[in-house]
Amino acid sequence: MKCGVGDYTAQLAEALGKLSNTAVAVLTRKEGGPCKPENTVEVFPVIRRWDLSEFFQIASIVKRWRPDIIHFQFPAQGYRGVLPVLLPGLLSLFRAQIVQTWHEYFTKENIDCGVLPLLISPGNIIVVRPEYKSHMPPLYQWLIRCKQFRFIPNASSIPRMRLTDEERTTIRGQFIRSDKSLIVYFGFLYPHKGADLLFEIADPVKHHVVVIGDMRDTDPYHTSLKNRMQHYPWTGNATATGFLPAANVGKILAAADAVVLPFRGGGGMWNTSLHGAAIQGTFVVTTSREQHGYDAVKNIYYARPEDIEDMRQALDLYLGRRNTETNISKFATWDSIASEHISFYQSLLT
Repeated sequence: MKCGVGDYTAQLAEALGKLSNTAVAVLTRKEGGPCKPENTVEVFPVIRRWDLSEFFQIASIVKRWRPDIIHFQFPAQGYRGVLPVLLPGLLSLFRAQIVQTWHEYFTKENIDCGVLPLLISPGNIIVVRPEYKSHMPPLYQWLIRCKQFRFIPNASSIPRMRLTDEERTTIRGQFIRSDKSLIVYFGFLYPHKGADLLFEIADPVKHHVVVIGDMRDTDPYHTSLKNRMQHYPWTGNATATGFLPAANVGKILAAADAVVLPFRGGGGMWNTSLHGAAIQGTFVVTTSREQHGYDAVKNIYYARPEDIEDMRQALDLYLGRRNTETNISKFATWDSIASEHISFYQSLLT
């Protein structure tokens, strides 16, 4: 399932499943069956559509499995419909502790009365973004005033790849046959992610651009990206790979001279694409509303959103710089994130 929250859930569930005295199950859509036969996580891929007709099947599985914790993963956008927002309240009747993780800010722009049941349902909250409450309208801050809040940072859904010089040369040779630099964009291809800005930031004379992400012929934005890559001055200087397995993505990110993620709304370390690039040691250019300039520890340059000239200059200045092993080891891991979750769960159960 091509979904950032899905990637997060899979990584967290597997990390929790490796812990002693912990059993983990994931209840999800029919498309979300287990990928590995040795998986330590039990998966119930049963949901056909997220509406009330599915509730009794969900309730039957929960009643049979008898969890201590029922943990929901919610973006602020998506999963619209009656059932998702009612489930935390309905399943609290099974006497399990309810936890929700909110992956995006609930702001004035993306919140509506349809999510009110999430705010007033029993249970407590984990967030992956800092200063979460301050981004919420005052009324919603008041509604959640009695809930326990825990900030647990995100980590990469892409494995870290340690390449030899020969391996790096081989991977680069799949895209470039000259002394050009390899510039990569990785992630979902939505207008607010800013992949189109890559062709204003990079220089076709000096750079070869690789876009890693699912492209659909029916999507006008994807069509515009393809057209730009196929016409002057980017003809022969840009490659679209489509969707790739996580290990393949990691290798390309690790072989790149820079990863450019020019999010129009600004990003941060909660973004899994940013994490995936940074843990490879590769220099990253991205945007932020909170910070500006070069972070030497993370090897990331934060430009202001849509400041094309700033991102161009950063690319020229730091292109090819690689992070140290010591700095990379400071990034959060799924094992540490799982430990923080277990600590939170235990505090609720006791």
